[in-house]
Parts: sequence; structure tokens; C-alpha cells
Amino acid sequence: MGEDSSRRLPRWWFGGVCAAIAVTVTHPLDLIKVQLQTQTQTNKKTVGEILKSIHQRNGLLGFYSGISASWFRQLTYTTTRFALYEAGKDYVDTKNVASKMALATFAGLVGGVVGVPGDVVTVRLQNDIKLPEEKRHNIIKPNSAATSTFLTAFSASTKRRACPVSFAAHCQLFPGQSC
Repeated sequence: MGEDSSRRLPRWWFGGVCAAIAVTVTHPLDLIKVQLQTQTQTNKKTVGEILKSIHQRNGLLGFYSGISASWFRQLTYTTTRFALYEAGKDYVDTKNVASKMALATFAGLVGGVVGVPGDVVTVRLQNDIKLPEEKRHNIIKPNSAATSTFLTAFSASTKRRACPVSFAAHCQLFPGQSC
């Protein structure tokens, strides 16, 4: 009745595509979250004020500032994670829950390291929308902060993916700002 599963190829890339679709829906919420997190103590805004400011400056498309970096992050992180898990199932005992958990942890850790540069670029782009034009990082343009962004991403990968969440909340990706 059903298709022979031994002939079916793994479709690990579906995970990356689905994650990119999901981030498209949730990106405006993530943008607001980043703007709330990167506020200074002296210039705190409410969610309503942030929404109004984004809409006034950039219209509806402003809520998707940094979406390409979010897509990049999801496509690299999620597809790496699923591909490693699929490939690793050939090398572990899939009937043993501990083996599958270890494989999932390894795949998630490697996927996290691969996806961190996209995560850092996403936060930078989402934070830049609230800055005046002359103070933006402009990380898309040549000779910009992209090099330091990717170097920061590598060092941040251990803090943000391998350490407990409470510790990661205190890391500083950008001088003078907390995540």
C-alpha cells in the first residue's frame, strides 16, 4: 500500500525551507524584540512607539529589515542540523534513545556554529533600522563591518549555542550593547 521507505531519499532540506517560511512569518516580532533589547536606559520606548517608528521610517517593508540574513541563518542552521542528523543515523543505534539524543545534540551544536554568522548579521540589520543613515553599519556594502561581524559570530557561537541560556543572556556581541 505504501511506498518502500528503503528507496526513499532523505529530504533534510525540507527543514531549512520550512524554517525560512516560518521566519518570514515571525520576523516582525523578532525585529521588535531586538529593538527592545538594544534600547538604552535613557531612551526607552514602548512596543507601540517602536511599531509606529518603524512604520513611519520605512513603511510596512520596514518590519522585514534583515529578513535576508534571517533566511540565510535558517537555511544554514536548519539544513546543517537535519543533514547531519540524517547522515548520522547510519552510524548510531537508532533504537537507542541515548544515541539518538547524542546525535541530535551534535547536529544541533554544529548547526548552531554554522548558523551564528547569519544570526549576528540579522541582529545587526534589525538594530540598524533605528539608527540614522550615517551611523548604520551598512554591512551589505563592501569594506564594511562584515569582517568584524563574522569574527564576532565565531566567538559568540560557543556562548550562544553551547552555554546555558542564562549565561548567553549576559554576553555582549556589540560593544556598549547587550543581547
